[in-house]
Amino acid sequence: MGILLLVGSWILLGIGTLFLWFLRNKKVTHLIGTVTVFLSSLFIFGGSLWVLIQGSPDEYYLPWNIPFGSIYLRIDFLSALFLLLLAVIGGLVALYSYGYFFEERTQRSLSRYWIFYFGLFGGISLVFTAYNGVFFLLAWEGMSITSFFLVLHEFTNKEVRKAGWIYLMATHGGTAFLLVLFGILGSDLEVWDFNMFQYPAMLATPIFLLACIGFGTKAGFMPFHVWLPEAHPAAPSPVSALMSGVMIKTGIYGLIRVISWLEGDIPLSWGILCIGLSSVTGVLGVLHALGKKDLKEILAYSSIENMGIIGMGLGIGLYGLSRSLGIGALLGFTAALFHVLHHGLLKSSLFLASGTVLHATHTRNIEELGGLWKKVPKTGTLFGLSSFGIAGLPPMSGFVGEFLLFLAVLSLSIQGKTIVDILIALIVLISLAVIGVGSVACFTRLFGVVFLGEPRKEKTVHLVEGWTWTIPLYLLGGMNLVLGIGSIGLAPLVFGAVVSTVPGIAYQTALDTVTILQQTLFPLGVLGLLFLSLTILFSRIWNWILKNRSVETSPTWDCGYTRPTSRMQYTASSFTYPILRVFRRVLHPAESFQWEGNLFPRAASYTTTLHDLILRILYRPLVRTITRIARRIHALQEGKNQVYILYIALTLILLMVIFLGEVP
Repeated sequence: MGILLLVGSWILLGIGTLFLWFLRNKKVTHLIGTVTVFLSSLFIFGGSLWVLIQGSPDEYYLPWNIPFGSIYLRIDFLSALFLLLLAVIGGLVALYSYGYFFEERTQRSLSRYWIFYFGLFGGISLVFTAYNGVFFLLAWEGMSITSFFLVLHEFTNKEVRKAGWIYLMATHGGTAFLLVLFGILGSDLEVWDFNMFQYPAMLATPIFLLACIGFGTKAGFMPFHVWLPEAHPAAPSPVSALMSGVMIKTGIYGLIRVISWLEGDIPLSWGILCIGLSSVTGVLGVLHALGKKDLKEILAYSSIENMGIIGMGLGIGLYGLSRSLGIGALLGFTAALFHVLHHGLLKSSLFLASGTVLHATHTRNIEELGGLWKKVPKTGTLFGLSSFGIAGLPPMSGFVGEFLLFLAVLSLSIQGKTIVDILIALIVLISLAVIGVGSVACFTRLFGVVFLGEPRKEKTVHLVEGWTWTIPLYLLGGMNLVLGIGSIGLAPLVFGAVVSTVPGIAYQTALDTVTILQQTLFPLGVLGLLFLSLTILFSRIWNWILKNRSVETSPTWDCGYTRPTSRMQYTASSFTYPILRVFRRVLHPAESFQWEGNLFPRAASYTTTLHDLILRILYRPLVRTITRIARRIHALQEGKNQVYILYIALTLILLMVIFLGEVP
């Protein structure tokens, strides 16, 4: 039934594509696109839920006459978990798109947008269910190409075209490594089916390196992340929500699949490599988010930071398995998958809310914003709720994932007996501490600068928060609150996906970890429910007290000065100045300070500009070197056929001389 519903969703997308291809009515086109994706997401949700309820995988196999290929579809616990995330986010993003593009649909047809959205939505679902290497790579490439065209939706903008090409180069570079990976895994196989993939310990490290580069590029691990801060600001906000909420999680899914194919013990190097790479990703991601002023670029670097947290969970799991520390390993993998779900819901909510801000103000520069809570109160409240959750504060679901990761590190340090175990635990704890503090500061800054205070520039807001704008935000925020309080109900699904996929976990270890999870999550849920109940109770009491009283509004007391202006507020640069100064020797932020006058200055300003560290120290010097070499080689391109024939003749003569001694 699960596969049948999945195929039904693809049939719906295909029928919708045919309608959009021939229809020219803009209103009908937009409506068909929204309804098609929403219904398709319901089919996928039902299919994945069916597998989880039945407790057994569902699959379909059909031979295919292409080399190494077969049409092998399989929904197991891991696939079902990721498909649930896709169904929820994909359907709500489609609903939000209806309101987001309401004005645009009076100007031009959105058939192209919806056709590529269908392709991305269907491609991601196929990535999660394809169980053959060739089939998987085709789905992966389809997902990448359709997302590339969605990033280029505003292709008339030069910056958008630049971001699109950077994304295309990065995603194809990652795919090249995946092609080599599958080539090595299937070198002795006639068909590249996943259940046939096994590799010995001697090939483990090269294969894991290829997987980290190939899948890590899509996930946004540093230093392969450069496409992500470029593509998210360029893409429409609904597309950014789907890409950040679900698409980058395909990299995590791929890494877990590769781990499941190992034959034998997990190498120690896997955990150390994953922890090191993820720690750098998480710390640098949150520091860059603190230094940026583009609203969507901040959210993009926050996604990189959260991919680092997820990677640390996987790293703890791998390191624990290699050291036979079963409980710590299982808690690490469980924390990673918890964080995948929570980040997908929260970050898609934040990107959708940023789309409302962008649509209302036509700017992404947070230095030009302020006081928006008064103009879009529903969006402001929901953005604040999601910011609260993404910072890892209780009782939202983000707290649960990070708490389980801390629990995994604690278990690792208690069970471990060597100095390396303690050192690994310290690295993760320090990284999580920096990330946690930085994340709270980042979203306090973001919410405060954008929604609180006075407007820094007068902007007319022409936006009515209709139900298509707010319902997706309400549902996403509500789900995060429910999952935070009721995480004990989600635990069996996540735990089942880990136990059924990751090799080397003993049955008794699984039972012990279930007990730990129950003992941990139940009190967290009770405390979260108590906190929520008290909040509702006090708000009701407050409303009852003020019910029969007149409430007057006046400016906040400000030492007798009753005309506050935006000049009295923190700017984005001034808020993060103390933090960036601490890390200035690493980040090298460009500072600009202007002061007019002497004792009584007429004006003063301070701004910071933070360029991507990896881009500055790695990619730009590399591109300059390649460009310099290319310019020197360019002189060989004469444009004359005679010269090219001479090059061919000289090459043939050189080859004859080289292989002359090998001729029998």
